[in-house]
Amino acid sequence: MPPVDALSSSRQLRARAASLALALLSACGGCQKTDAARAAEERATIEKRIRDSYTLVPYRALKLTMRSEGEANAPAEIAALWGALDETRHLPENAVTEEETRRVAQKYLDLGIAFYKARKTLQKRDEDEFPLLWTKWLNDTPPLLPGYDAGQEHAVLAALWLLLDSSDRSNRVPATELVFYELSRATPQPAWLPALRAVVRANRGLSFCDAGYHYAAEEELNAFLAETEALPAEDFPGIKGATAEQSRETLLAAGYFLRARNRMGLKRERLAEEDIERGLRSLEKVGVENELTWWGWAFIHFRRERYEQSAKYLDKLAASPYLGEKERREVQASADELRRHGEQLPIFLQARAALILGQALVARAGGLENLLVIVLGPERAKQVYAPIAWMDRVRQGVGALTPEKFAHEAAGTLDKAREAGGEGLEALKQKLGGGSGGTEMRP
Repeated sequence: MPPVDALSSSRQLRARAASLALALLSACGGCQKTDAARAAEERATIEKRIRDSYTLVPYRALKLTMRSEGEANAPAEIAALWGALDETRHLPENAVTEEETRRVAQKYLDLGIAFYKARKTLQKRDEDEFPLLWTKWLNDTPPLLPGYDAGQEHAVLAALWLLLDSSDRSNRVPATELVFYELSRATPQPAWLPALRAVVRANRGLSFCDAGYHYAAEEELNAFLAETEALPAEDFPGIKGATAEQSRETLLAAGYFLRARNRMGLKRERLAEEDIERGLRSLEKVGVENELTWWGWAFIHFRRERYEQSAKYLDKLAASPYLGEKERREVQASADELRRHGEQLPIFLQARAALILGQALVARAGGLENLLVIVLGPERAKQVYAPIAWMDRVRQGVGALTPEKFAHEAAGTLDKAREAGGEGLEALKQKLGGGSGGTEMRP
């Protein structure tokens, strides 16, 4: 038997080791960030992204130009920018001859140069100093919504950019920064419709989720669902023949599906399943059956290991006329794979599933133009959509110019100008505003 002193020493050593282990565990537990801390970090990243975004330079300049046109206190640089911008209205979408191609390139280059010169103005002046776009474009019609103000206009534009991005399969529109910017300005006010205040939160949640900021999205979607569930049905407008209660249930269903999608990004599948089922129950109350419900029930049956039933819903989804041929083949392949191997169904764990559904639902509604008709009416929709299409053309012509590409395009235009007997290097330097020294070309 070991001596008593040895036993006592051994026990003390074990006790100290246990205490040290507990201290380490406590320290490690303290190192784990909470959801709120992660969300705060993501929000700071989003704010920095808005502040540093290159895409927003031409976009904000374009909006400031439109809103300040004809105003006495319009910035001089923006007034000059308007002339360059106005010349893009009648440019051909597809240039045919070499001369026409050179002319189109030169006009967009001129507009790009004007945007760069106006950049410093954007740091000092703000678009909300000036009349709303609705006032500029539709001053002979009543406001779109009760209490219509700058915040509501930012919220409406954010929703339109989200729709445009969803309906544009070629991914031409860099909507993320545009949506972030508009939503950062869409601060709900007491005079707003309660449903609109809730929808702004939902759009924030959707845009954050799309960009991979899942903790910030979770906060917004939690707040949206809590606020929507607390509001009485009469606070929701009936749309396209639906009652207020049906509008509320439809909005709740959309919120549950959005949060489920976001929770999949957080790897919280069980919570996502609960949200999908709650969303499906809400849609059942209003008699909705479409690509979204087929996907939802396919997912729930899949998670409950009812693979044959899940595959049947995927068969329905694959037969939808609102999916492209590539998407139909992908969904059908998933259904066939499910029948063969059960638990293997990668489409449910990919953002691709959300893209397929979003495109199908927009197509089912008749595309972006038809969605605008439903919300605004035929005449207003036509007036609102035309500037959006034009702004997209301008964005394609100018907004993609990085500083390096800008310099390259300017050099290419110089070469063409020399061939055509143009103005030469010194003229372009003057156009850039710097003479032989100090021309700033960074955004």
